Amino acid sequence: MSYAQARLRLGIAAVGTIVVLSAVLFVYQLPSTIFPFYGGPWYADWAALIVFYLGYALVSMPFDLAGGYWLPCRHNRICLPLPVFLWKWVRGVAVQGCFMTLAGLAILESAKLAGYWGAVAAVAIIQFLLLLFQTRIALLVGGLAPSSSADAQKSGALALDSLDPGFSGGFAGLPGLERLILPGHWLRALSPEALDVELKRRAGLLATGTRLRGVLLASAWNLAGFMLCGALPWVDLATIFGLLEAVLGCALWSFLGLLILPSLSRPGVLEADRWAIDHGATHSSLLLAMTEIDRFQEDEPSRSRWIERIFHPIPSIENRLKALESPRRPTGAWQAARMALYLSWANFGLLSRAVHCNSGRPDLWVIPPGD
Repeated sequence: MSYAQARLRLGIAAVGTIVVLSAVLFVYQLPSTIFPFYGGPWYADWAALIVFYLGYALVSMPFDLAGGYWLPCRHNRICLPLPVFLWKWVRGVAVQGCFMTLAGLAILESAKLAGYWGAVAAVAIIQFLLLLFQTRIALLVGGLAPSSSADAQKSGALALDSLDPGFSGGFAGLPGLERLILPGHWLRALSPEALDVELKRRAGLLATGTRLRGVLLASAWNLAGFMLCGALPWVDLATIFGLLEAVLGCALWSFLGLLILPSLSRPGVLEADRWAIDHGATHSSLLLAMTEIDRFQEDEPSRSRWIERIFHPIPSIENRLKALESPRRPTGAWQAARMALYLSWANFGLLSRAVHCNSGRPDLWVIPPGD
């Protein structure tokens, strides 16, 4: 079994476990049994959210350990010493836990003050803040470090060093104010031709609007899921029980997004490829860039149609090359599927780090791996 196949199976197991547990808790309304209090001491809501997150972290821990440590070591990828991995994992989990707990409290207090629409507004504002401070959150969660690079400075990009070779940067920040992020190891290891092509592609992500569409779709998807779950008859967002019921419902909604949004994300990748070709890149240089970058990630240049359709928001190299031969000009929403996972922190996204691409890899939780 290849590294890519092993990661995919791990992601299926992690997502499946969390979805099944969330469905059971949601259907039987178990939060009302576990957290029955309402109007108790001021610290009761804090305690409930912290206990809930710790339970989530405990369920996720075996999958994180496998995805971040065991699989890379077994398949001769970058194998971090166990203490180094554990420190990175604890740091990432702690920062995410603090943010999610504060987000949950903000939603709860907003619902107490302004009801349902106050809670909805809180989720929208928190997603805005997640985008606004995306780079800073990435530094805290993944332990990323800025690296000085003349190539990055020439392009106006921010170069970040990561211990994970799968870190591929991208864009961080609000649309219109986003910052181009480049991995430090790309600047050292990619051929100049491949790096030039990738810079063209990333310029195309903005020029075509596919990055904007990805962010808007991701945030709208999460907000729609929260509005739907928060409006259920038995959910009162002003109580900790009601909030946790909505959170569990949102986990099921996120699972639906994992099935739908990749189909809208893949054309965004193809759109950037086409733009690069139209602006000076050659097919051979684009293939070189794809190949070099894929080796840093899962090294899977081809995959079956159904596996890609269900699980992968980024087309394989083989399918990207085929798309360039087609007269059709794709239009998509770049990274919508994976950006929705990051922005789901606003409503305690339980699937935000369970998927195969970032399980156990805190470097990728905030700026997810792209093409």
